[in-house]
Amino acid sequence: GMITLHQINGNAADLIRSAVENLESQGARAYVLDLRDVPGGYLSQAVEVANLFVRNGIIVQIQTADGITNRQASGEVVTDKPLVVLVNENTAAAAEVLAAALQDNQRATLVGQTTLGKGSVQVIRELSFGGALRYTAAYYLSPQGHGLGVTPDFLVERQSGAADNQLSLAVETAQSSIAG
Repeated sequence: GMITLHQINGNAADLIRSAVENLESQGARAYVLDLRDVPGGYLSQAVEVANLFVRNGIIVQIQTADGITNRQASGEVVTDKPLVVLVNENTAAAAEVLAAALQDNQRATLVGQTTLGKGSVQVIRELSFGGALRYTAAYYLSPQGHGLGVTPDFLVERQSGAADNQLSLAVETAQSSIAG
């Protein structure tokens, strides 16, 4: 089954759950989740999407001036079938959190290019004179404690032209995981 996400918005987890259930009913035996060019979105939804696939473990670590807190998997997955995730240099922020959670928990094989590396939480505070101050309030870390900039298991540069070589490798990887 092929699932493409364009943004991690407020209902991303519900959309992914529906897509998986629909594809399950059609006989899907493995999944490819395309996170290429996803600019990020809601951290809470990235965690919820990861929960659809990760039974137990840390989903993300959040580092602030006060220390590190962890978000854990809920244990209520929608499928245990093989998963391949496509990423590229434009996969950013919450999408990187999702990719890192799936990779670090050995739940997915990543294919594509190293992600953007935007693992910071930005806060904007308006000032009394009409200006604003933007600062970094926290950093996202992978479940294993690494900063973001996720390196895929299979590093594949996207070739120009009609054929999508990254997608082809992702589908081939998903198919081989069924046979193996």
